[in-house]
Amino acid sequence: MSIDKSGQLRVHRGRIAQQKHDQLLREYLKQHLNELIQQKELIIDGKVKTQIATLDLPTLKYGEDSPVLARGGGQGQGSGGGGQGDDEIQVLGGLLGGDHHGKELRVELDFDEFVRLAQEVLIEEIKLPVINEPSRSGEIETDEMPELDDLDRIGLRPDLNLEETMVQSLLRSVRERGVADYDVEMAHDAWYFIEDPTDHQNHRSIEIYVLDISGSMRGEYLSLVRKTIFVLWYYLERRYPTNLRRYVVFQDVAEEKARDEFFCVESSGGTHISAGFEKSMELLHGATEYDKFLFMFTDGETSSGDFDLAKKRYEEALGKFDLVCYGHVNPGGRGVGGFSEHVQETSRRHTNATFANLVDVESIRQAVADFLAFFKSERVGGKRWKRTARSSSASRR
Repeated sequence: MSIDKSGQLRVHRGRIAQQKHDQLLREYLKQHLNELIQQKELIIDGKVKTQIATLDLPTLKYGEDSPVLARGGGQGQGSGGGGQGDDEIQVLGGLLGGDHHGKELRVELDFDEFVRLAQEVLIEEIKLPVINEPSRSGEIETDEMPELDDLDRIGLRPDLNLEETMVQSLLRSVRERGVADYDVEMAHDAWYFIEDPTDHQNHRSIEIYVLDISGSMRGEYLSLVRKTIFVLWYYLERRYPTNLRRYVVFQDVAEEKARDEFFCVESSGGTHISAGFEKSMELLHGATEYDKFLFMFTDGETSSGDFDLAKKRYEEALGKFDLVCYGHVNPGGRGVGGFSEHVQETSRRHTNATFANLVDVESIRQAVADFLAFFKSERVGGKRWKRTARSSSASRR
């Protein structure tokens, strides 16, 4: 609403209608998320497209030439006064809601908006913690204060370590003047608290998503994979200002794909899991000062003769990525076997490996919880982002 120049209140019915339309569209998408997310071609020209059925309400008409809908009986007032009237025919025109379901409207939604709506649904459904801080993009400074746990001769005055500075001044006075006295000269004596160079917390992530597109990876399999990815994005985008994402699909061979192609895969062929690991490691070339994550999704049934090579490539990936997350896509809830069984056993011995048996949304919650645990100091023994001992690389001399 607004007030025009004459002082009258104007109602912007167009805007109200658009807002109502958007609200109904959001509700529809949320209600039908599981069906939409299984579409083989989820993204077309950067959009998620679907059809919504509209309902044409009936329009009642009287006294027009139209089919007879009902015949009713009752007392009628005749022209002669109060006699028994004939059954009166009620003639109605228009469409019946039960007989006609309206037009199929083709609607489009930006993929990023679709992902955001999907995240709202999934976070609520899986009962994961909500982060109210909006997602960030671009290279910006982290809001988190660095841990000043080392010393250097160069630093900021507010970070001056008074104790170390005074000791240095005393030693210099004894050495140079033979007097046990304090004569502080900042250029010679000052020591400052600094952040340990090895304690630097990266603010960028390189995320490589690897998808098995062998014949079985369709329908509910794709739904579990995409839901897991969307929830991972929710937390990664709030942890890292910059997210570099690469996408790989594999069957007998592995190929890098653009994002839209990755979400429009057509399953076929065999399964060489080793090819997926090989391609993901190739994509790390030139990536420095990134936290490196590999997310692989497969049913774990690698082709005959590929098992040993896949084991070898998996071990190599553990050495190159900060974290390797392996999702065994298993909507039927069958037992874990094949290559997935090997990964499950191996992940128990490596702090930078997780294994998830993706059966339903509840298993997605556990998978994401394991992923988030990586960022806690106890997950990595306090060695990745927090140090308790002074670094030997500091320039103390």
